[in-house]
Amino acid sequence: MNITKILIDTDIGPDCDDTAAIAMLNIYSNQGKCEILGIAHCTSNPYGAGTIDAICRYYRNDSIVISTCSRENFLNDDKCKIYNKYITENFDNRYKTAQPESSLKMYRRILSEQPDKSVEIIAIGPLNNLSELLNSGADEYSEMTGVELVHQKVKRLVAMAGVFNSPSAETNEEFKKLIGEDISEFVEYNVACDIEAARNVAINWRTPKIYLGFEAGLIETGLSLKKKENAENPVKLAYELYTEHGLRYSWDLMTVEFAIENESKHYVLSEYGRVNFDELGHTIWQTDNEGLDRYVIWAECKDKISEDIEQTLLLR
Repeated sequence: MNITKILIDTDIGPDCDDTAAIAMLNIYSNQGKCEILGIAHCTSNPYGAGTIDAICRYYRNDSIVISTCSRENFLNDDKCKIYNKYITENFDNRYKTAQPESSLKMYRRILSEQPDKSVEIIAIGPLNNLSELLNSGADEYSEMTGVELVHQKVKRLVAMAGVFNSPSAETNEEFKKLIGEDISEFVEYNVACDIEAARNVAINWRTPKIYLGFEAGLIETGLSLKKKENAENPVKLAYELYTEHGLRYSWDLMTVEFAIENESKHYVLSEYGRVNFDELGHTIWQTDNEGLDRYVIWAECKDKISEDIEQTLLLR
């Protein structure tokens, strides 16, 4: 069995689904389904790296390479610290008083060391780190530019970003009732946080890209965490602090599941095409048989997908 080499980029803080996604990644790693090369934090929040490390340690992985964004004052307000400040200060981790290396440095070093077309990158936050990687030049790790390094070393990018029309008119109508506007008018959060970065990645990331859009993540999970009587689980605590009823939509969890569970029957992919974002962050989809982009569509009912994810979260 081929083990997928993973680099994952997360904004862990503005929402709690990142914590469960990192938990799932650790569970898959412990099952031998993937190798975690590194985890990048993509905001300026000083409690992101500590929270990531605390979760990995809970799953018995205490030496995973972690990095953080070098940008200042990006998603660093109190709303982005609802759970991660407490977790960093109260759970065992390496980053209570210091921050790890920059994400750009981690990406360039690790990618330069890997075989060609061997790394899969998962993005479950704004795309600023990946945009910075694309914009980078030669350094001590590689003479290649960021665009060249990504093209040579990365097999695929799987990103939670954008919003796409579902083949189901019922799903599109449900979305409209939930959000209060049509999909064509909606600007997805990860894109909205840094539109320029999202556009840069959409245009200049020259590998296959799979997008799990906002609409595809509208499946609630978290009950399995609520049922766990384990105060040492930082993911359980994150959901308790962030949610009122222990449930949250599963954007990031489903992105990780899709990336790792290659045999999953939960999803199918759209036709090939090209994704871009306009100056306001609206998603632009163009069908094109020569395009490198596709987006995720449900292949099973919401209840089945939710049940299977809950079962995964019960593991350790």
